[in-house]
Amino acid sequence: MERPPPSYLVVLLLLVFLQQLQLIWSQSQVDELDDDQSALLSFKAAISSDPSGTLTSWNTSVPVCQWAGITCTTTSTSNSSFRVSGLILEHLSLTGTLSPSLANLTHLATLRLSSNMLTGQIPSTLGAFPSQLALLDLSSNNLTGQIPPQLGGLASLIRLQLSNNALDGAIPPSLGNLSRLSILDLSKNSLGGELPPNIGNLTTLVFFKVSNNMLSGPIPSSIYNLSALNYLVLYNNLLSGELPSHIGVSLPNLHVLSMYNNQLSGLVPDSLANASGLEEIDLSQNHFSGKIPSNFGMLKNLSWLALEYNQLEAREASDWDFIQSLANCSLLDHLSLDANNLTGNLPSSVGNLSTGLTWLSLWDNQLTGEIPLEIANLVNLNTLGLKDNQFSGKIPNSIGQLSNLESLILFHNQLSGGIPSSIGNLTRLNEFYLDHNQLQGEIPSSIGKFQSLNVLDLSHNRLSGSIPKEVLSLSSLSYYLSLSHNLLSGPLPPEVARLQSLSYLDLSYNKLSDRIPDSLGQCLVLESLTMSNNLFNGSIPVSFKNLRGLKDLDLSHNNLLGDFPDYLADFPYLEHVDLSFNDLTGKVPTSGVFANHTAVSVVGNSKVCGGISSLDLPACPEEAPKKKKHLVVHIVVPVVCGILLIILVSGLYVACISKRNLRSKRDSFRVPLEGQFLNLSYAELAKATDDFSFDNLIGVGTYGSVFKGNLGSGELIAVKVLDLQQQGASKSFMAECEALRNIRHRNLLKILTVCSSVDTSGSEFKAMVFEFMPNGNLDTWVHPKVDQKVGSRSLTLAERVNIAVDVAVALNYLHNFCATPVVHCDLKPSNVLLDENMTAHIADFGLARFLQKINGKGYRAPSTSVAAMGTIGYVPPEYGVGNHVSPQGDVYSYGVMLIELFIAKRPTDAMFKDGLTLQKFVENQLSNGSKATEIVDALFLSKETLDDLGEMLEKCLQLILKTGLSCAKVRPRERMKIKDVVRQLEEARAFLLL
Repeated sequence: MERPPPSYLVVLLLLVFLQQLQLIWSQSQVDELDDDQSALLSFKAAISSDPSGTLTSWNTSVPVCQWAGITCTTTSTSNSSFRVSGLILEHLSLTGTLSPSLANLTHLATLRLSSNMLTGQIPSTLGAFPSQLALLDLSSNNLTGQIPPQLGGLASLIRLQLSNNALDGAIPPSLGNLSRLSILDLSKNSLGGELPPNIGNLTTLVFFKVSNNMLSGPIPSSIYNLSALNYLVLYNNLLSGELPSHIGVSLPNLHVLSMYNNQLSGLVPDSLANASGLEEIDLSQNHFSGKIPSNFGMLKNLSWLALEYNQLEAREASDWDFIQSLANCSLLDHLSLDANNLTGNLPSSVGNLSTGLTWLSLWDNQLTGEIPLEIANLVNLNTLGLKDNQFSGKIPNSIGQLSNLESLILFHNQLSGGIPSSIGNLTRLNEFYLDHNQLQGEIPSSIGKFQSLNVLDLSHNRLSGSIPKEVLSLSSLSYYLSLSHNLLSGPLPPEVARLQSLSYLDLSYNKLSDRIPDSLGQCLVLESLTMSNNLFNGSIPVSFKNLRGLKDLDLSHNNLLGDFPDYLADFPYLEHVDLSFNDLTGKVPTSGVFANHTAVSVVGNSKVCGGISSLDLPACPEEAPKKKKHLVVHIVVPVVCGILLIILVSGLYVACISKRNLRSKRDSFRVPLEGQFLNLSYAELAKATDDFSFDNLIGVGTYGSVFKGNLGSGELIAVKVLDLQQQGASKSFMAECEALRNIRHRNLLKILTVCSSVDTSGSEFKAMVFEFMPNGNLDTWVHPKVDQKVGSRSLTLAERVNIAVDVAVALNYLHNFCATPVVHCDLKPSNVLLDENMTAHIADFGLARFLQKINGKGYRAPSTSVAAMGTIGYVPPEYGVGNHVSPQGDVYSYGVMLIELFIAKRPTDAMFKDGLTLQKFVENQLSNGSKATEIVDALFLSKETLDDLGEMLEKCLQLILKTGLSCAKVRPRERMKIKDVVRQLEEARAFLLL
């Protein structure tokens, strides 16, 4: 047989070689994609909670490039080889940590994990990402620790967004190596130190935001050379120094310059006008001085100019040229110049400002002259604030043309003349302050057109005539009506009864006369009523008995006569009463508010008697003849003793009530302007909860009901309304108020305000307002209802561990870090509430007790804090035999709850009988060789969890259950300390992260 020529053999061998090479190359591509898959599965393993189920598609039966949130692209070496190039999982409420394995995604270009609940540190290995990574967004998570300097090695990075986390330390200078970076956002963290000058190397930077941190020192000059910058946002820091005079030249492309609330000083550079694209300038709350540049009119796109709270000056007429210049800014919407050193007349050119202007405020300056008539041209103004100046002359009649005004604030000036009737055209007003001026004439009845008005203050003027009934018909007035310190005369119209929602009414220092109308007694939610220094006569209306929500009553310096209103002693919230200099008759009580001589004044009433001795009133005449001695012994003595007992109890009650500080009337009702604490009346709570409708009922407890409420701003609240018919409700209310008054912690339910008033029927009303917890209480998650879909309301393993840690940390705070240690006394799953992030908050302090220091060596509850309290199954055994409450009692309750959280059995389950308890059940199971994974709730132990965590899972659960058993020991001294509980649970949580 003839042999084939050698050339054929060569070709054949070459074909075989190429075929093998292709197989090897193809296998290498598969192996590389498998590497991507492995890195992503490691990332998934570090995610402890995926409430939306997005990662369920991440398994080996589905191609990697089809997984949710994953994008793939072909490699540069082959059009048929795919690699993972994008990982985008945003707004999914993922919890867990960032796996260092992400650095193994060697072709990743985009990593976006914003708006989740990721914790832990940013792995330094992320700095080893390949050169392709262009976008890294980890914003709006709960990441901690420092920014890894290694991120400065991501040479291709264009966007770095780490805002809204809890990062600390300094900004790494290495970030200055990111030469292609265009967006750098590190805002809303706890970063400190100085801004690194290396940031000035980022010549392509367009967006730079480091606001809401603790950065200090001067702003490096190199930053002002970043000519591509559009946004320079540095507000709410501690930055100092001056702005360079050339800032507008060196940063010509600026759109937003926001540096408010720092410690900057020097002049406001007029070169800013060279940055022609500027839309927003906010340099407020700094130490800038000098004149306001008069060339800002060159900024055609300017919509926001805020320079308030500086030391800027306007001493000459020419210093106000900036106003005329700003008239060229046709898009200007907001102009605030408050609290500077501006003097002289406000120029009429203010009327030439943009008709789109909605906010104009110049309060707290030294402005003089009249309010310009031309201000009426600003027809879209919502807020006009000119308070605390020296404006004089009349209020221009043209002000009535500002029909969109909602806040008109002109108090503390020297305005004179009458209030123009055209003011009635401002029908959208909800705040109207004209107090502390020199206004004269009558109050125009046109004010009655203000159907949205909440606050009306015309006090401290020279207004005369009668009070228009139209003003008293403003049913929208819910905060404050003050007409005090004027020259008003005539009777108080009966229409005052229409002020059904009003909390504070001040008519003092006028010349009002005749009888106080009975209809005033229909204003049931009044908290403060001041009618002193008038000419009222006749008796105090009997209808005043209905005003049981009063805290402050002043009827002094009138001509009132008739019986002394002894029913005031029964008003539960009354803190101050002044009835002095009238002609009242009768006996002054000794209980209620009258038990405190500093809270009561009755001098100048020559016909009153009795009262406590410190009032120095004459004794009342005997009302009955003397009886025989045996009657005194057998009847009078017991009665007197009974009265003394009532007085003692009342006195103690009043002493508790009087601890609450009297709120400042004026400040309370300037909430929208002065940013004070939340102040809610009964009417507002009723409106927020749709009259406490059943549809808004979210819980019923021993002492009352909890309703979901929606404030006008859209903020959700929880309103706990006390059932005062229930014995112990008032005591619970006082205990909870006292406990929550001075404690603040992220894992304790935050109280927003308290309302003690009367409802529309005149009945006593007490409520507490808390932040709303959208995920309800822990009990409903551990023990879902039978009709709920299985798994639809179950907690993951990580969520249970995190909740256990949250509650332990809160107890550690209460027991060891409060100025006075607090014992909760009723810890159980239904008193642990969960927010939108499933973070736990301890609630319901109605049984809480403060501990007293004993001989400087330790703390113990008062002697009254004994007997069983709390809920069956969670109450420590020692409370049942009358022992004092103690922190170890809370530890016992916590131990029971911790075990219940993981095995999903209540301590009162029917299976626990004949000496078997929840604790003994778990203890017996473990001692008999059962694994923890065989005892706990099967709902959170999926096969995937068991496979992924393996031995670490068993170690974690063993440690948790043993911690619960150590907490729930029968003998208090054998129980773990809560600080050790926190440490043990942190160790358990660490097993899940290995």
